[in-house]
Amino acid sequence: MPEHRDGTPPAFRELESFLWHDFEDRPAVWHGWLQHRNYRTSEAAASASFADARRLHVALRTLQAAHNDQERATRDDICARGTLNQLTEQSRIRPFLDVDGIVCLTAPDVDEPAALLLIEALEAMRLGLWRRFKLCREATCRASFYDASKAAGKVWCEMTTCGSRNKMRRYRAHG
Repeated sequence: MPEHRDGTPPAFRELESFLWHDFEDRPAVWHGWLQHRNYRTSEAAASASFADARRLHVALRTLQAAHNDQERATRDDICARGTLNQLTEQSRIRPFLDVDGIVCLTAPDVDEPAALLLIEALEAMRLGLWRRFKLCREATCRASFYDASKAAGKVWCEMTTCGSRNKMRRYRAHG
C-alpha cells in the first residue's frame, strides 16, 4: 500500500505518512523518516525527540481505531486523549487568529517535528477531517489510511487486498 492515497488533502500528507509508518522502538527508523521528509535534524536530535514522537504515534493510532467502528470508545481512548493534551501543553501549542480571523495553531519551537505533526492532527480534528484517518479493519494489516470516499465509509486500506481477503474469508465461513 502506498504511503499516500489519492484524495488526501496535501496539508495532511505529513500526518498520513507519519501514521502509516511503523516506528516501534526504533529511533533510527524515526530519524530515517525525518530525513526522507526533509526535516533538518541530526541523529542526536531525532533520538531526543523519538519518545514524544512515539507517544504521539501510539495515541493517534489508538484514536484512529475507532473511526471504522471496529472499536468503541475505551479506556485506551481516554489515555490517548490525555497523552495528546500532555504533548500539546509540553509543546506549548496555542491558538491564534490569522489575518482572515481563522483560528490556527502554533508552537514556539516550530522546528520540533513531533510538535508540527501534533499541530497537523489537531488541525484535522478542528476541521472535522480527523474521522477520515482510519486503521484498516483487517487484523493482520492495521495500516493507517485516509478515507477520501464521499461517505467516509471505507474500512480497509485497499479493497483489492485486505477487503478482498476479508470478503473471501467470510464467504468460505458461510459457504
